[in-house]
Amino acid sequence: MFGYIIPNQKLLSEEAIARYRTAYCGLCRRIGALHGLSGRFTLSYDLTFLNLLLSSLYEGETECVQACGHCPVHPIRKRSWRYSGPTDYCADIGLALHYYNARDKWTDDHNLAALGYMRILEKKCRAVEARWPRQCGAIRQCLDRLADYEAAGSEDLDAVSGCFGELMAELFDYKQDRWAPELRSIGLHLGKYIYLLDAYDDLPRDKRKGAYNPLRSLSETPGYEEEMREIFDLLLAACARGFERLPCVEDADLLRNILYSGVWLKYNCKNPPPEGETEKNHRTPS
Repeated sequence: MFGYIIPNQKLLSEEAIARYRTAYCGLCRRIGALHGLSGRFTLSYDLTFLNLLLSSLYEGETECVQACGHCPVHPIRKRSWRYSGPTDYCADIGLALHYYNARDKWTDDHNLAALGYMRILEKKCRAVEARWPRQCGAIRQCLDRLADYEAAGSEDLDAVSGCFGELMAELFDYKQDRWAPELRSIGLHLGKYIYLLDAYDDLPRDKRKGAYNPLRSLSETPGYEEEMREIFDLLLAACARGFERLPCVEDADLLRNILYSGVWLKYNCKNPPPEGETEKNHRTPS
């Protein structure tokens, strides 16, 4: 939905890029199998990261399917893909997120495109809710609470970003097992980061339109850019600490590329690193 949790392909080998594409295509294939061609529009980089993370963490617990063939999006050249048990979960969760996002856009703005999209996904989402009631309940509750904060014009960054953080923590907590604390920590801090970076990106447009943005007042204060950089740095360092406590082996380097470098790409588009400093310039967790 947001597209911030992406790999930095400049720092990846061709083999690693190919590995990422097979996971991306595998998620797309499972979305299509579970939710049809219209469901494939819910494919996202963010859920591809979750798919990679959970598939690595629970490697060996379910069969990993690898195949090659044609697809509706790339009908000419064959594509390789892979998926395992968590991939179906990510396919379902991605669809639920898109459905509830469309619902909120219709409720808030009476956006007709959102209404149409919501109607397309509605029946499919009911099936997802039946399979994952805890996670879908968390999506509804957190987005409703976030809508209340936004309607009130709240500029409490911890509160508003925390809503999306809590939502992501629930989604990352796949099995509520012994890895739950680490997965919830990654989801919480990554969710806060996504929400605040989205607000940071949208700020100029929101100011022009007079729309809500929790960073509006803060952006008028001295040291705004430095404070935002510090917030982002701290949130992603907390994500990385949670990740490093997990026994991920498969695709660990790819996951580190995303967490340590890829997540900064859109921020760096507006704030290029100083000359002589590489894109892989963000601190690892202590």
